[in-house]
Amino acid sequence: MKNKDLREEFRIADVRQWEVADAIGISEMTFVKWLRKELPEEKKKIIREAILKVKASR
Repeated sequence: MKNKDLREEFRIADVRQWEVADAIGISEMTFVKWLRKELPEEKKKIIREAILKVKASR
């Protein structure tokens, strides 16, 4: 499975993929397509920041 580290971070933070996609400003389908291939660190950083943003907004 690609991007296992990010998927684990979603689980730990109790954040859904659609919430992260919304925080980034892209569609859920686009985000799912991103996760099909291993992402470069620049995109992972953006996703990690979005996870924190979603978690903080609760």
